[in-house]
Amino acid sequence: MIGYVAGALTTVAFAPQLLRALTTKSTKDVSLMMLLCSTSGMLLWMFHGIIVKDPALIVANSISFVLAFFLLGLKLKNDYSSFVLNFGSKHKNPESTNSSFKNELLKYLK
Repeated sequence: MIGYVAGALTTVAFAPQLLRALTTKSTKDVSLMMLLCSTSGMLLWMFHGIIVKDPALIVANSISFVLAFFLLGLKLKNDYSSFVLNFGSKHKNPESTNSSFKNELLKYLK
C-alpha cells in the first residue's frame, strides 16, 4: 500500500509543471538537468519494477516517465530548438564560428 501512495505522489508531482508549461508555452524556469535525471531515474525504476515484478513500481514509474518525458520534450523544443537548428550552419569566418558556437552553448547551459 505504501508503494502505491508513494507512486501516486511522485506521479502527480510532475502534472502541475507540465500543465503550466502547456498553458504558458514556457519552460525556461524548468531545469534541463533535473528533467534529464528525473526521466532517467523513472525509467530505471520502471525497469527495476519489471525485474522484481512489482506492479506499484511499474505503473507509477511508467506514468511518471511519460509525463516527465513529455515535459523534457517541451523543454528541448521551447528552449533548445534554435540551438540545434543553428548548430550546423556555415559561417564564412571560422573564428566567428568558434566564438558564436561558444556563446550559444554558454547561453543555453546557464
